[in-house]
Amino acid sequence: MNKTVKYIFLDVDGTLFSPKLGDIPESAKEALALARAAGHKIFLCTGRSLAEVSRYLNADVDGFILGAGSMIYADGKRIYDDPIPSRDVTRIKKTIRRHNLGYCLEGAAGGYCDEKGYEALLWYFSGGVEDRQTRIEKCMENGTYPEKFGSEENDSIYKICAFGPEWEPDYETLSKDLESPYVLTKVHEDTEEHFCIGEITNSRIDKATGVNKVLEHYNAEAFQAYGFGDSANDIPMLKACGHGIAMGNGAAVIKEIADYVTTDILEHGLWNGFVHYGLIEGERR
Repeated sequence: MNKTVKYIFLDVDGTLFSPKLGDIPESAKEALALARAAGHKIFLCTGRSLAEVSRYLNADVDGFILGAGSMIYADGKRIYDDPIPSRDVTRIKKTIRRHNLGYCLEGAAGGYCDEKGYEALLWYFSGGVEDRQTRIEKCMENGTYPEKFGSEENDSIYKICAFGPEWEPDYETLSKDLESPYVLTKVHEDTEEHFCIGEITNSRIDKATGVNKVLEHYNAEAFQAYGFGDSANDIPMLKACGHGIAMGNGAAVIKEIADYVTTDILEHGLWNGFVHYGLIEGERR
């Protein structure tokens, strides 16, 4: 084991990718390149599925933790795979519909949305662009399509997101109606835009599963790991890492448990976090 190598785990949405910008901030791209050049290993640790990170597959990273820990790649090899059984996907879809929420089934080949879910993601990925055709193209860039293009019948589903305007009461009652082992986690709430995302996953698998399996793969230890996140589903990742960093734009619940809170994603959050921990050389911005 090379103890000088650091293992950096990055959430995507709200940490690496900014919905407001519709892209990755330039300072974050610079930070990743410098960290790799210094010999550190970088993993995207996201709730997104394989298809939804297609634009990042050629990124200068060492692997991916996908579906909030249910699919893991290291050095180009899949080292873990645990999708949601199709019968459970069908049952969860029906439960979401009963609560008047939209959904996206996040699979290996694509993210498949009902009408409400697709409209929600057209807005989310838009970066503020109003033109509908451009919004559709941005959704396609992120591997997301209407459900007619696929479902649990012809793809493995690793995570399900539910979309709605307000967290209460619909999400609260949805959480109570989910059958074990599935749980609902709030991953995004914008009260001004009336936009919420709830993530449904297997309670036995989370981002800590991914971190631990990656460290085991490299015979590394937790003190070598640095986790960066912004929402509640990142808490297991931060706790599994020796160093847990919350983004300045992150939710209060993750800032409370973080070892360090960096600046907002649009205020060079990743760059400043990397500099703070000596992962790269440079000045705070």
